[in-house]
Amino acid sequence: MTASVPQQPEHTDVLIVGSGPTGLTAAIRLAQLDIPFVLLDSAPAPSETSKASLVHAATLELLAELGVSDQLVAAGRRIHRIRMVDRGSPLLSVPLTGLPTAYPFGLTVPQSTTEGILLQRLGELAGSVRREHRVETVSADGTGYLVSGVASSSSGPAPFQVHARYVIGADGAHSTIRSGIGQDFPGTTYPSQFVLADVELTAPPAPDDEVTINMSGEGVTVIGRLPSGNYRIIATVDAVSEVPATPDAAYVQALLRRRHIDTRVATEPAWSSRFRVQHRVAERFRSGGVFLAGDAAHVHSPAAGQGMNTGIADAFDLSSRLAVVLAGRAAENALDDYENLRRPAALQVLRFTDRLTRISMVHNPAARWIRRIIARTFGHRQSVQRRITMSISGLERSPLRQHVPEMTYSTNPMRTG
Repeated sequence: MTASVPQQPEHTDVLIVGSGPTGLTAAIRLAQLDIPFVLLDSAPAPSETSKASLVHAATLELLAELGVSDQLVAAGRRIHRIRMVDRGSPLLSVPLTGLPTAYPFGLTVPQSTTEGILLQRLGELAGSVRREHRVETVSADGTGYLVSGVASSSSGPAPFQVHARYVIGADGAHSTIRSGIGQDFPGTTYPSQFVLADVELTAPPAPDDEVTINMSGEGVTVIGRLPSGNYRIIATVDAVSEVPATPDAAYVQALLRRRHIDTRVATEPAWSSRFRVQHRVAERFRSGGVFLAGDAAHVHSPAAGQGMNTGIADAFDLSSRLAVVLAGRAAENALDDYENLRRPAALQVLRFTDRLTRISMVHNPAARWIRRIIARTFGHRQSVQRRITMSISGLERSPLRQHVPEMTYSTNPMRTG
C-alpha cells in the first residue's frame, strides 16, 4: 500500500537540496543571516572519502566569513607553488606566495574533512541536514515552489513535501532540481580516462609544499601531498587502456614507472578510483525562484582543483543575495546578478581547466616541443604568472570582489525551517 502524501507541506524561505560543500556553505551563510531554510540530502551520512582535496585562497577568504577558515587551515597542508614538469625537466613554476590575500597559499585537505568542519559550524548555528530525503519533483505554485520526495524512516519510506519561496539545487552533476526545471546541461566528455589514488610513497617526488603536474608522452600525472602524509595522484590514461575500477598499488606503481616519476608506492591506496570527466555548464543558473549551484550548474576537468572551490563561491554569492531580498533590503532583481556573475565565472573556469587539460595531454612530439618553448619563453614573466595565479586561486572571480550585498550577522542561533 502506498503511503499518502502529506496534506499540509512544511513551509520555509529557502530549500537547499544537497549537503556537499556547496549546500553546506549556502546553509551556513543563511544561518548567519537569520534566514529560515531546510537542507535535504539523499545520502544516509556525509562522505568519508577525500574527493576534492585542494582549497584555494579565494575559498579560504569565503570560509573566513563563515567562521571556519582557521580550523580548516590547521587541518590542511599548505601549498606554496604549482610546478609543471615534462619528463623530469622543469617547464613552469607558479608561486602562490605573492597573492593579494591573507591566505597566500593553496591548501590540501580531504573533502571529508572540509565537510566535517562545515557540518560542525552549521550545528553551532543550530542548523542540521535532513538525511535520506530523496527529492523527486519540483513545481511552481504561484507563491513559491513545492518540492516532493520520499524520506527513509524506521517505519519505511514516507513521502514529504516542502514549500519554499526559493530553491537551491546543490545536488550534483546528476541534479534532480536541474532536470525538474528543464535546464539543459550542454557539453562533452573527455575521451581520456582519469585515475585517482591516495597512496603512501617511499620517497617524496617533490617538496611537500608543492603540487607537480608531470607531463609525458603517456599522459599527465598530478601529485600533491595530503595532511595524512599520503600523496594524491591524478593521472590521465588513454581511452582504450584497461583500467581497474579501483586501481591497486601495482597498477599505480607501473603508471609512475612508465612516466619516469622517481618514487615508489609503499602501500595499497587508502582510496582509489577510475572516472571519466565531463565539461558542461547549465544554460541558466536561475529559473524564477530556483537556482543551480556547484556541480548542478557546472562540471569540468579536475585540473588546478577548481570544482569544489567554484561551488563554494556560487553558494556564498547566492545565499548572500537571497538573504538581503528576504530581509526586504533589496528588490527581487538583486538576484539577477547571481547568474550574471557566476555563470561567466563558471565558463571562465571551464575554459581555463579545459585549456590546461588539453595542453597537458599533448602526445605529439612536435607539439610537446612547442609547449616547452612557449613555457620557457613566457612562463617566467611576472605578468603571465600573476594571471595564472589569480585564475587558479579564484581571487579574480571571488564574490568578495564583486559587490555581493552585505548584511549584518545574526547574534542569535538560527532556527531552520
